[in-house]
Amino acid sequence: MVATYDRQLLALTATDLEKFVRDWALEKKAGYFKVEVFSGSGDRGRDVVGFVDQTLHEGDWDNFQCKQYGKTLPTASAFHEIGKILYYASLGEFTPPRTLSFVAPKGVNRNLQRLLFKPIEFKQAFIAGWDEYCENTIIDGASVPLTPELTAFIEAYDFSRIGRIGLDDLLGDPAAKPVLYKWFGADPGPAPLGATPDAVQEDELPYIGQLLAAYSERAGAPIADHQSAASHPQFGTHLARQRERFYDADAFKRFYRDNTDAAAIETFESDIFHGVADTCDGPHADALGRADAVMSQAAAVQPSGILAQHSRVKAKQGICHHFANEAEPRLRWQKP
Repeated sequence: MVATYDRQLLALTATDLEKFVRDWALEKKAGYFKVEVFSGSGDRGRDVVGFVDQTLHEGDWDNFQCKQYGKTLPTASAFHEIGKILYYASLGEFTPPRTLSFVAPKGVNRNLQRLLFKPIEFKQAFIAGWDEYCENTIIDGASVPLTPELTAFIEAYDFSRIGRIGLDDLLGDPAAKPVLYKWFGADPGPAPLGATPDAVQEDELPYIGQLLAAYSERAGAPIADHQSAASHPQFGTHLARQRERFYDADAFKRFYRDNTDAAAIETFESDIFHGVADTCDGPHADALGRADAVMSQAAAVQPSGILAQHSRVKAKQGICHHFANEAEPRLRWQKP
């Protein structure tokens, strides 16, 4: 992935890099309550901000400072941005950020890289460089001297919270996969195979109920539950195969839901449904014959879109059981 999309990321404008990082932060679903982009003269040193909870700037938040330079990020630029953030935080504009990360696709210069791994020395160098890098650059036309109060505020901030996110860090993060798909049409790769639990789960009961009715019709006698079907000499293997397909489709959908977008799965499902609907509606000897015919037809469907090359037979067949599992099933094995 890195070898394929590094050039595209490096070619983004500064504004587009902020948008890309915002999309990436939004994909970190477990991490943020809200993600905002601050830009322009009033950004106070903020670019892309991930708020941890509803307290927003009165609580914990992470700042992603995006730097799309044609070279590595200079120490002076980093000091300037850190100075803005800590100055305005000291005024009570917001709490100091939980983390401050420089998103620099070209990387950071050697001196800054060294300081990032020595936070105590980093803080000392920053304070020593305030007059040169911060005092006259934070506010246009005004000076921001390093007062004792501001010094104390900076001294209290943990500089180990400051880091950098490079090209490989971005492209190697699983949360970037759907963003790469959105921006560059990146191939998310094959989905993992599904794992079928030994015990039937409650959320399987609708489609299994349809199968039990089909087994009962074929057998000419009631097959009351899935335990009876599983131990039946004629239907036990058949049921196991359908459950394997159901869970493979589940893994398939979950993977591409997380690594592409909703439209990709919707296109896949639509193609499968329209590919098997006429078969399902056609004449069959019994309900089980209809279900088996639909499975055979699903295997032959060639879906379109980004998922076409990864649409394995089990997943296509399993999607049909997902249709049968819906509250209002799109596929029914028994017809009126």
